[in-house]
Amino acid sequence: MQKTHLYKSLYWLCFSLLIAFMFRSSFHRFWQAWITASLLLPSVVIMKYGLELSKKEKHRVKRGILLFFYGMLCLYISYMSILGAYWYFLELDAEAFNFMIVNPIFIWVSIGFFIFLEKWIFSGKQEEEPATVTIFSERRKTMLHVDQITFIESRGDFTVAHLTTGESFKNSVKISQWERRLPAFLRIHRSFLVNPQRATLHGSKVRIGSDEELPVSRGYKTRVEAFFLG
Repeated sequence: MQKTHLYKSLYWLCFSLLIAFMFRSSFHRFWQAWITASLLLPSVVIMKYGLELSKKEKHRVKRGILLFFYGMLCLYISYMSILGAYWYFLELDAEAFNFMIVNPIFIWVSIGFFIFLEKWIFSGKQEEEPATVTIFSERRKTMLHVDQITFIESRGDFTVAHLTTGESFKNSVKISQWERRLPAFLRIHRSFLVNPQRATLHGSKVRIGSDEELPVSRGYKTRVEAFFLG
């Protein structure tokens, strides 16, 4: 995850440098053009946020309104940033100013192009951190990786979380609460909740690993068979 953030930071640094080359003719020095180009990055963040919001909106009209609003906000922030740099570096010298850099089409196309290019480059390369659950075991706060949990066993007043590492963690979380915390897990018995990615069905039992076998109760038999055989 940290590497991905680093690569994305470098990607947007390259974006600012490329835009700076386009702005170069409007400024006395390259670093002035680069600072001006860097001031467009807040507009990038706003546009990305707007795209994410519109993606979640199912209603077409509302989605269009969101895109229009964030597109205009992106344009406004870009104009204010460029105008500030123009005032500071060029002292509002109209002859030195290249009006291409305030062309709304140029701003939208350049920002939009790099946003979608970033998405294409980094798609499928996210280093997603495994999901975790936090419990108190032996009076200590313990974080467990969900994909390492093989099954949860209920033993009356407490439960035990068994891991692929061979470790087990006693805790006070009820098995019904575990079931809500781990919706991808499969209940096979009033006392057992298993990770289906770590389990196989063998007759009337569920096998965990190579040697652990757990019983399937009659109340859960149909559901368990449908899951493994259906």
